[in-house]
Amino acid sequence: MTDTLEFDEVYQEVKGSMNDGRLRLNHQGIIFKNNKTGKVDNIQGSELSESIWRRVALGHGIKLTTKNGHVYKYDGFQDSEFDKLAEFFKSHFRVDLHEKDRKS
Repeated sequence: MTDTLEFDEVYQEVKGSMNDGRLRLNHQGIIFKNNKTGKVDNIQGSELSESIWRRVALGHGIKLTTKNGHVYKYDGFQDSEFDKLAEFFKSHFRVDLHEKDRKS
């Protein structure tokens, strides 16, 4: 298992708008850097309470919920990336990546 996953063409959904950027996952957490503004969002892995894999307009996305109730949505994943993301979440964050509306 790799210690880092990076996705260059990911979109963060914020109040209905889509912001393109880079998503990086490491053993400490999840970092999203907005390509336009340079703003960085950092989610500590220990703060994650739920992760959901879902079908979205741009392919597939993940919806992350923290223990304090914040929700983060990232879109632009390929269906083939589910397994490596699920394994990463389970081994590094001890959170299962649940599937919503995924066809086998």
